[in-house]
Amino acid sequence: MTMPSARNQEGDYATASRHFPSLENCIVIGVLLFAVAFNLVHLYPDVAIKIPDRNDTGMHLLYTDMAVKAITLGQDFTDPWQRTMGMGFPLFHYYQHLPHVTLALVHVLTLGVFPLADMLNWTTYLPLSFFPLSIFWSLRRFGFDRLLAAMGGLVASLTATNSLWGLGFEGYVFRGWGLYSQLWAMVLLPPALAQGYRVLQEGRGYFWATLLLAATLMSHLLYGYMAFLTLGILTFIQPMDMSDPRSFLAAVWRRWRRMIILFLLVVVVTSYFLIPLFLDRTYLNNNNLPRITYDSFGHSTVLIGLAKGYLFDFGRFPSLTILMAVGFVICLLRRRQERYVIPVAIFLLWLLLFFGRSTWGVLIDVLPMSRDLHMIRFMAMVHLGGIFLMAVALAAPWRWAVSRSNVWYFAGVLALTSLLLLPVYNERRSYLSENTSYLTETQQALANEELELSALFGKLKQLPSGRVYAGLPENWGSQYVVGRIPMYFLLQQEGLDMTGWLYHRFSLSSSFERVFDETRREQYNLFNVRYVVAPEAQVFPRFVEPLGQFGRHRLYHVQTTGYFDLVDSDLTFTGGKTDYWPAASNWLASGLLGVKQHPTVLFGRSSRGKESSIPLSEASEVISKIQVSASPSRGTVLSEEVGNNFFAADVNVKRDSMLMLKATYHPNWRATVDGEETDPVMLMPSVVGIQLPQGEHKVRLEYRPRRLRAVLLGLGLLALPLIAISEKWGTGFWRRVSSGGGATILN
Repeated sequence: MTMPSARNQEGDYATASRHFPSLENCIVIGVLLFAVAFNLVHLYPDVAIKIPDRNDTGMHLLYTDMAVKAITLGQDFTDPWQRTMGMGFPLFHYYQHLPHVTLALVHVLTLGVFPLADMLNWTTYLPLSFFPLSIFWSLRRFGFDRLLAAMGGLVASLTATNSLWGLGFEGYVFRGWGLYSQLWAMVLLPPALAQGYRVLQEGRGYFWATLLLAATLMSHLLYGYMAFLTLGILTFIQPMDMSDPRSFLAAVWRRWRRMIILFLLVVVVTSYFLIPLFLDRTYLNNNNLPRITYDSFGHSTVLIGLAKGYLFDFGRFPSLTILMAVGFVICLLRRRQERYVIPVAIFLLWLLLFFGRSTWGVLIDVLPMSRDLHMIRFMAMVHLGGIFLMAVALAAPWRWAVSRSNVWYFAGVLALTSLLLLPVYNERRSYLSENTSYLTETQQALANEELELSALFGKLKQLPSGRVYAGLPENWGSQYVVGRIPMYFLLQQEGLDMTGWLYHRFSLSSSFERVFDETRREQYNLFNVRYVVAPEAQVFPRFVEPLGQFGRHRLYHVQTTGYFDLVDSDLTFTGGKTDYWPAASNWLASGLLGVKQHPTVLFGRSSRGKESSIPLSEASEVISKIQVSASPSRGTVLSEEVGNNFFAADVNVKRDSMLMLKATYHPNWRATVDGEETDPVMLMPSVVGIQLPQGEHKVRLEYRPRRLRAVLLGLGLLALPLIAISEKWGTGFWRRVSSGGGATILN
């Protein structure tokens, strides 16, 4: 894209900058170097101090390791089975995975020279440090001059909120949330928007826009969603006279046509992920998070927070908020210049949407997939629009100083900028300094208990397979820490199969794990909780038997049937996911679990020859009326085998029974009984069941993605070079497609 000439952009400033290019370059380079250097220096302890993570970074490490194992075993690394969280779940089937797959491929191709943990830490540290350059490049691509773009880089990393998932450090460092995939999307989003906007303007550059938007989407679904919604609004930004409505509408339609083409190209490239996700969305849990996550805060809370500086300057003087307001006014005054409308449009659109369902009610449902959107995360786009507005405000006095080329003017503008931003940088430095203290404190605590923890982890890995429980965030688990890291984090990152604590809540069964009752023996068996790790003062029922002590840490054992069990399934319920939660919760609290009665659940399917099926909406009432009684012996699980993506068992069945695998049900499970394929079913609470007749049987269950996924992946990878080639050699075609063959909607 050819940038607007300096003379056309800013009048006197353009003339001055032409005569003093070195001065302007020095300012631009100096500002960007300062912003990046600040990040590099103060974020460095996050990679220099090598300790396990206390946030979602540990989850992303496990995801990456999952992809590495799938690659080395020759499995589909875009949709492997993750077996150590949420009773197992195909996470990449529903979760954006470009960052994890990229790291896994590099790790494998470099023969494991670089440890995964180090790779993940460095690919957090460097993108976060260089985020100012992403903002700089994007503002330049939107048509702003270098000085303004540099000011955007200067403030890019300075936003501060009360952990509202915005663009600040809070989302990524050790004391924060560890939002690794969001970080990739955060860095990719501004260039993706800018390149997409070029397509809207010029009808060219489809390849790079498709690549950047697809990468953003595959790094974080919500960020990809927000990118296209933003581009939809930007189609209405036109440099023409609104007094000619026919011409305006024709131009809007031309831009919309280009955006639709771009959207379809991105869908084609990412179809291997989007289509299976859509087909199997029924088995994705959306019941575990607080409603505010989906509904946001409402206009009153958001506007008060904005006015008080909480959205950009939480816990400090509202310097950025003031700059944002000044930039907003400047943009309104310059609204006849197309590029100045962009920051206003982005900021206002996402501020209004950030109000959420709490304000808009059912009106918000006009947004596609609105019921599944984490509207609380719209804060990110509020931040992005705000950063653009701050850049406009900061650039104004610097542009004035450059136009006059007077040292005293420069000194005055520098003093003003310092007065506004040095306290902000000092607060960010203080925040990161406290983050370093968290790191060093935890490092020392881990060193003090190194021998005991090493012995404990080693013992658990030697024991027969089973899940481990170390408390819940809602009970003693959150207080059972080493330094700043809860014990369940440490155990999870050792690759142990955990119950209770969940990095993710995607599986249907995760809702029930979060209410695990450590006093009920039948729940230990249901979740295959064979081992408990707890502080020495914690009291458990007598069936939780001591197995060993490692310093202040106690290891316990509980007798279970393993990952398999023989159960009955005399009831069949049909219906949807909404009615499933109360039904399964009532079942879990009833006496049916104790006598191993696990109803079959069919989402949107027939009862498959069952004598009768009951609507899930009536399940709670039916369950409450059942008289519980013990059943005759069903048989014995003789042996079991646990693999990366499979479970196998030898079973002696005394009477027709259901073999239950204590893993999350998904339609991609493939089962064989004595070598013959059979269809698994879902049993409450969201586990796998296989009907077995009397006798001895060899059973194997394997998670296998649909062949459709591999076909679509191949087509998507082929589409990218075809787009590039067609743009280079078929410019006439793209021109006709983008312009509608020269016709307008009004002709």
